[in-house]
Order: sequence, then structure tokens, then C-alpha cells
Amino acid sequence: MVSIMHNKGKNIIKTLKEYKRKYLQQDLSSGISIAALSVPQNMAYALIVGLNPVYGLTTSIISKIISTITGRSNYIIVGPTNLMAMAIASNLSFVQEESYLETVILLTLLVGVFQIIAGLFKFGKLVKYVSHPVIVGLTTGAAIIIGVGQLKNFIGITFGRTYNIYIEIYHLIINFDAINYGAVLLGLLTIILIIFVEKSKYKIPSYLIGVIGTTIIVMIFSLNNQVEIVGSLNFNRFNINLPTFNPKMIINLSTKGLAVAIVGLIQTLAVVKSISNRTNEELDINKEFISQGVMNFGLSFFNGFASSASFTNTFANYQSGAKTRISELISALSILAFILFFNFFIKFIPISALAGLVLVVAYNMIDTEEIKELLNATKADTLIFILTFIATISSPRIEYAVYFGVFLSIITVLRDSSEANVGHLKYDKDAHSKIITTEPEDIEEDEYIILDLVGDFTFSAADSFKYKLEDVSEAADGYIIRVRNIDNMDITSINELKKFIKTVQSREGEILISGLNDNKYEILKNLGIIQLVGEENLFFEKNKILSSTLDAVEQAEKDNGNNTN
Repeated sequence: MVSIMHNKGKNIIKTLKEYKRKYLQQDLSSGISIAALSVPQNMAYALIVGLNPVYGLTTSIISKIISTITGRSNYIIVGPTNLMAMAIASNLSFVQEESYLETVILLTLLVGVFQIIAGLFKFGKLVKYVSHPVIVGLTTGAAIIIGVGQLKNFIGITFGRTYNIYIEIYHLIINFDAINYGAVLLGLLTIILIIFVEKSKYKIPSYLIGVIGTTIIVMIFSLNNQVEIVGSLNFNRFNINLPTFNPKMIINLSTKGLAVAIVGLIQTLAVVKSISNRTNEELDINKEFISQGVMNFGLSFFNGFASSASFTNTFANYQSGAKTRISELISALSILAFILFFNFFIKFIPISALAGLVLVVAYNMIDTEEIKELLNATKADTLIFILTFIATISSPRIEYAVYFGVFLSIITVLRDSSEANVGHLKYDKDAHSKIITTEPEDIEEDEYIILDLVGDFTFSAADSFKYKLEDVSEAADGYIIRVRNIDNMDITSINELKKFIKTVQSREGEILISGLNDNKYEILKNLGIIQLVGEENLFFEKNKILSSTLDAVEQAEKDNGNNTN
């Protein structure tokens, strides 16, 4: 799918200026579909948090409006989520009922503050510590949790809320004799309608058709006494209240607010990465973090509770054909319109139909092709995916699975960063590209070997760097060190490079450096490398790749007074 933003996030003013009428139909249908999905979902999430369902609706509307203004993605939909609701409830289990709403609102304010700080301090750089196998494992696990969580609604049975998928399955088994076959039929009909519409040639909102079709059946055949329905909504107005700034409570909630903030950011990151894999949309993670923080900060003034990017709604939005984030605004306005003007219809929506809709979305969240690739990838990637998936569906608190996934990612990064990336090149006048890859043992004694340094050379890779330099320290008469592709080099690795240069020079070998720019020159000069090599042996990068290295080769040939073969 091609974004009208050319895969770059823009502000809402530019979005409106560049908006094209042809996108309205798809954004409108997507927004209405998301609204139909969000109304009962968000009411349920409010109940999980421990609040009246009306707070779920308020949270959904306000979060979507704020996100439309501050967000960057054309597809991401925010609002109450299963994971965030569970994180809030599990972190506030100690709070008394009479002060619970006040505590939830203050927690939401703290979540917003922590997330804004995360964005301002560029914590988005930590994205590199969340590997692709972790994201796939978390996404797949979340899909399973969401799907299993809807099974009781799908088969029409009722039992207390649980925070564990295995306990949920246990309750489903022991209560299976109470199955409501009418609810199951309506749920199945919803799924069939969605699949049928999606496979048809008509570009109409499949999710909305599925819900409308089963709701009409409930109304015509008066099934509202036989299956559970949404029921009438008591929604009068938005209440704007300042959060209670209690210093003692703020201190007590600070660590819990940080935990919930991290869950929200990691879930948002997982949604961003997962949806970006399908849309090729590029987002500034730090700006997305700030957007999430502003959203939660704003929610605390409207009696809302902490929210984040939603797996279910985002994928439903994408699958429904949304073109811009105007679909999110339409979704918010549709929820408000549904509540105010279509309460007579909404109250007949069967819960099992909505459960069927969520099951379809959860199924589509599972990318079987990506899972197959990971299972056939390296042992490390396969293991990380499996462990993250198991942790996601098994942890008593969802943030534990998030922390575990980040921990695995950091271990992976440290493992990878402990290996220095040193390539070996040489000049071949007969080759088409002149510079070709080689191995140290293939270098003639009178030739220069080009050491191509790539990536990060930090303390963790210093030992590997040292051994790789030692292996080639006597392989050639001279060396050209290509630094163009170095991202970072700390003093530990610089010291190893100094030792290598001194070793080569001690046997009258020559060192040249190519691929320099002003920044790298200053760093190497400040750390003593330039003084060792000499200004005359430096070659700065040009527009044409490898041109400075070819210049270094030419200089080496002049110095040797013979041709390099």
C-alpha cells in the first residue's frame, strides 16, 4: 500500500492540505469500522481496569482526537488496549475503591509525563535493542491473548476476569456446558460475512457489514433475551477535571507509572514495527513516543485512563483500506455519533458478533510467513522468537514479558557487537570494480591490504578487533584502513588500532587511511591516530564510493615505486 505521505510522517495541517477526495471513502469506511469495533471493546477494557464502561468510551474518543493531531502514522489507531488495561489493573490492585478513579487518573498523568521524557531524551534509539524476533514473538503472543480472551464472549459464557491465558482456558473448559449456541451461531455468521465481503469484488467495510448483519438478525428475531448484547449506554457528557496532585501519591505511583509507560511504549513500538513491515511506512520513534505521552497527559484531564497504540484496531484499520490518519478522527467522531444518535441500534449488537470480529483481526495479526522465516533462521533468532512468545502468553503481568523481550534483545545486541566487522579488500587492475574482496592469505608480500571497518567498534568488540588486526599484522607491506562505514569507535578500540599501526610501522610498513570525513578526522586527531599516520597519508571521502580508497592505492603505488597487482 502506498501512503500519500510518501512513507514520511507529516503533521495534521499538511495532511489536510494534501488530502484528496478519493481517499475519503476508504478513510470513512475504515473509521466507521474501527468505531464499530472500538465501542464494545473499549467498554470491556474499562471494566478490566476496574472502571465504569463509560470511561472506556471517553478514553477512546479523546485519545483518538489527540493522536490525530500529534500522531505521525497513517495507520496506527490508539485507545484502550487489553495489555494496557491489564497493566493498569495489576499495578493498582492495592488501591481502595473510593480513591480508585482518582488514582487511575493520576497514574495516567504520570504515564504521559514519562513517555514525553522518553521521546525528548531520544530513547527511541533503544529501538535497536528490540530485535525483529522479539517483535514477532510479542505480536503473535498478543494475538493469542486477545483471541483467547474473546472466546468466552464468542460462545456466550460468563465468568470472572482473569489475567492469565491458561486460567482463561481452564475456565472455558469447566464452563463449556453453559455454551450458548445462539451466540456461537451469531459469532460464526459474523466471521463468515467478513470473509465473504473481503473476498468479494465490492469495496465495502467488511467488519461493519459483519456487525450490522448480525445486529439486524437480533432485532428482527428478538434475540436480545437469548444472547448477550451491548445494551443501552449511559453517556451524557465529557467531564473535564484536573488530576489531584498529591505529592505522597505521586511518589507511591512513580515506579508503577514508569512500568505502565514502558508497557505502552513497547506495545506502541511493536505495533509500529509490525505495521511498518507491511506498509513500508517510516516513522520517527521519538516523535511517536512524544505523541503517546501527550495523548496520555491529555487523557488525565478528561477522566481517561492510560492507552497506547492498539494491535487490534491498527490492523483492522490497515485491513479496511485506510489511507491517512483522518480515519482515526473519523473513528472518534463515529463513536461519539453512534453513542448519541444510534443508541437504539448499538444496544442490540451481540457481544458474540464483536468477539467473532476480534478473532478475525487477531488471526490476521499472526504473520505465518514471518514465523516460518524465523523458525528457519539462525538458532538464536528462532530461540528468541519462541521464548518471547512463551513469555508473552505466560507472564502474570504483561510488562514482565516486555522486559524479558528487551532483555533478550540486549543480549543479542551485545553478542553481535562483540564481533568486530573487519573486511579484507585489495586492488585488482583487471577487475571491473578495481577493489575486490580477498582473504589475508591471498595477499602477496609486496601488496597493500585494505582493511574495511564496518559498524560499531566499541569496548565489547575490542578483543575481536585486536585478534583480527593481529592476524593480518604481517600479511602485507602496507595497509589502507577504510573508515567510511564506521558508525562508532570508542577509545578501547582506538587503542587497539594504535597498537596495530605502531606494530606495522615498527617493521617499516606503511599505513594510509581512506574514507575520512570532517567528523571522523577530528575524532582520530584528538585520539592520536592522525599524528601516527601523518596528514599526507589521509584520504577524504568523495561522492563516488571507493574513490578515496583508490586514491590511497595510487599513493601507495607511488610510495613503493611499483605496481600493486
